[in-house]
Amino acid sequence: MKILFSIDTWGLVGGTERLAAVVVPGLLERGHEIEVLCRDNQSPDFGFDVEVHPLAFLNEEKFTTGQRAQLRDVVSTAAPDVIFQQSNCSLASLRELVDFAPLVRFVHDHLLFCPGLNKYHNDGETCTKALGVECLVRFYAKEGCTCMNRSQRERGYLAPFRLLFKKYREIAVNKRTAKLLTNSNYMREELHKAGFGGELTDVVHPFTLSNTDFQPKGDLDPETQAFLDADDRPVIFTPARITLPDKGIDYLLTAMGAVQSPFKLVIAGTGPAMDWLREKALQDNLGPDRLHWAGWQDSGAMETLLDRADVVVCPSVWDEPFGLVGLEAMAHAKPMVAFRVGGIPEWLAHNESGFLVDRKDCQAMAQAVDRLLGDGQLRHQLGTAGKERLATDFTRAAHLDGLERALKGAVSH
Repeated sequence: MKILFSIDTWGLVGGTERLAAVVVPGLLERGHEIEVLCRDNQSPDFGFDVEVHPLAFLNEEKFTTGQRAQLRDVVSTAAPDVIFQQSNCSLASLRELVDFAPLVRFVHDHLLFCPGLNKYHNDGETCTKALGVECLVRFYAKEGCTCMNRSQRERGYLAPFRLLFKKYREIAVNKRTAKLLTNSNYMREELHKAGFGGELTDVVHPFTLSNTDFQPKGDLDPETQAFLDADDRPVIFTPARITLPDKGIDYLLTAMGAVQSPFKLVIAGTGPAMDWLREKALQDNLGPDRLHWAGWQDSGAMETLLDRADVVVCPSVWDEPFGLVGLEAMAHAKPMVAFRVGGIPEWLAHNESGFLVDRKDCQAMAQAVDRLLGDGQLRHQLGTAGKERLATDFTRAAHLDGLERALKGAVSH
């Protein structure tokens, strides 16, 4: 097949881009021809050659006549059998691309069908409703959602109507694709709820490059290194954006404040909630001797932190579409503790590779962490089981098989 691989940035930027750097050569190895369409070409040294077509306007909401002609010229010249949309793109781009060839899109998150961004209300409750009138009720009569709330009144009283109808338009265009792939059965159900039929959707689980030659360990900053080396207490590690309320760092602090066993907690990430959470940590008796805020860490440092951890905790309280941190912990044979939300139960097998606890149950999370801290043999057992499951259920080969099946199916139909 001749595949046009469409992605926002061609380079080593984030998880999606790093995934592309392994997926594309995998498809090349299977005999397919690939050209890349992107907004930003960073000319990365990936170790393989493909023709790259950068169009800086690709993610703009509206195209000029000239931009539309330029995009059509690029795609016509590439003459793909199928287009694979790896990351989110603008509605204007999708409208053009879906008319050129069968298009397969990977849906990584809730953006396609949620005007509030992440199916999470500002009052801390999970949204279980489909896109529709309930979104307006939530906006006008309640606290709203992460990106659809009363703070947006400055955009006009009818702003939520415009947002809602934009989502309806996006859904209509996406129904013209050949296949929508997503990363978990939870997300597939959300797509069904948004009106996408079962024949249009499929699940292709992610894999991870963690603990491989492609993603080697790197040096830590002096402060983080000193905190880890200070004594031999077990290390709890949590990587997360420092945002509220979705990532649940406030619940993590409450839970860790109730843990009885000795530990050192490292939280890696940045975000707007940092100052408030620092104050809360002190209230929960998590001073600098027990908690280190490591800030943003590059991929090499993250690998080192995963390697040094004894337990990895994922405190997200929103419905994570998948939760790639779980696979990264499994790659390092580390047991996990997480809330039972979204797609997390698809990779975290309770009592087999770690512990699942009910959403926001801080006491149960503290007890699960205490149990692991007090039993080194149990940590080893659960961590090993997770690594073994990773090697069978979440592999690069299985991911490529799923992509190839969807792409070939799109062409044949």
